[in-house]
Order: sequence, then C-alpha cells, then structure tokens
Amino acid sequence: MSFRVGFIGAGNIAKAILTGSLNSGYIKPKNIYIYDIAEEKLDIFATYGVGVCKTANSVMNHCDIIFLTVKPQCYGEVIESVKEDMSADKCIVDVGAGVTIDFVRRAFGFDCKVVRVMPNTPIMYSNGTAGIVRSSLVSDDEFYFVKGFFDSNGISCVVEEDLIDVVTGVSGSAPAFVFRFAKGIISAGIDRGLSPETAEKLAINTIIGSAQMIEKSPLSITELIKMVASPNGTTEAGLKFLDNSGFDNSVYGAVSAAIDRAVELKQ
Repeated sequence: MSFRVGFIGAGNIAKAILTGSLNSGYIKPKNIYIYDIAEEKLDIFATYGVGVCKTANSVMNHCDIIFLTVKPQCYGEVIESVKEDMSADKCIVDVGAGVTIDFVRRAFGFDCKVVRVMPNTPIMYSNGTAGIVRSSLVSDDEFYFVKGFFDSNGISCVVEEDLIDVVTGVSGSAPAFVFRFAKGIISAGIDRGLSPETAEKLAINTIIGSAQMIEKSPLSITELIKMVASPNGTTEAGLKFLDNSGFDNSVYGAVSAAIDRAVELKQ
C-alpha cells in the first residue's frame, strides 16, 4: 500500500531516516514532503527530489503518515500549530525521546493514530536499530509501512511502550558511547606512534569485526572475552586496567543515565 509521508523537522534524525530509506529504494522521493522552521536545513532535502513545504500545515495536508522529527521539548508547540489539520485517518510517527503515545494523543485532543519509534542514527548507513510500538487504532498496513522504514535500513524490535525508554539507552544513545570508545582507541594508537589514518582504520575494522563475532559466534560474550585474553598476555593486562578503572560500571551507568533522562523527558 502506498502512503504519502511527511516530516516536520529536518534535523539529524529526519536526515538519517530519509537518507537510508531513499538509498535503499524503500520509498520514492515523490511521496515525501518535509518542512523545517530553518529554511537552510531544507536545501539538502531539495536535492533528494522530495517535496519541500513552506509550512508544517502543508505537510499535514499533503500526507497520510507524518513523522514528528523535532526535539522532544518542541512536540507540544508543534502539535498545537498543526492540530487543526489533523484528522482520524492520519497517522503520527513519534520519534521523540520521552514523548509518549498518550502525550501525542492528548496534545492533538483526540484518540489519534500514533506509532512511537526510538531509532538510532546508523539508519543513515542502512544499519540502524529501532524499538517500535503502536497505538490501538493504527492499522496493520500503516504499522508495517512505518516499520518498513527501519527494517529496510537495519532492524526494528516491537516492544511494549514502557520499554521504549530502555531502548533509548541501549540503542538510541549508545552509538555515541561506541564513538567515544573508538575515539579512545584511536587516540592511544596515535600517541604511541601510529599515524591517525592507520589508527582509525585499525580501530574501525576491529569494532566492526568484534560486533560480527558477537552476532555470529556460538560463544557467549564472556566466552569471547576469554578467547581473546590469554593468561598473562596483553589483552589480560588491558582488561585488568578496565576492571581497576570501573569500566563496566561506567558503561552501565552511561546507559542507565540515558534511560533515566528519557523517563524525565516524559514527566
């Protein structure tokens, strides 16, 4: 089934979703409309061949499914500005961290159709991850069409809404934590004599290869660690340093802090 799809907000998450979906061929540019208050953000989308709108209301009027890709704290204001153009046959896609389905329905003033998604930015390179949940009135056609944006560019997991905040920490925010980890590895390599290019190449492929081992190996993560760490070897020395530095607690704490902030945002 074909739907006309709108995006209100042309920031990083809209760019990630659209770039991946257009590159994969999941949707044609002619079926997409987008608006942002900052006109300069729309220039790149115009090169994609999508419909660039002058108002958020125009997006609402053109589209069947509307992604609200603005900052979470802007949801109330944006919905207030377009609620007169909302109707029972339209479906809202909520990607705001901490923005609940109930909040969206109350802001529009009726029991409208909402799909809530927590995606991450690697969707831009067709390797994203998303948690997804729908309100009761969303049809199967609508739900699986929205889900297809994320399945065509990675994976999506259907979860209960009360677990979306956990998804936010585990996959939504976690790319930044992985980037910080990679930055540390690269910096150490450079400081000890490698060229920046060589250090970056080694670190990137090591992270990719390690992730594939977790995915494909029959061994558990704990067993994989033991496989690499020979007794009294180099890896064991590094692991002992991580243990002494409280590495596991830091990672756990970072993910938990992201989850807690997502909970705070919806209050």
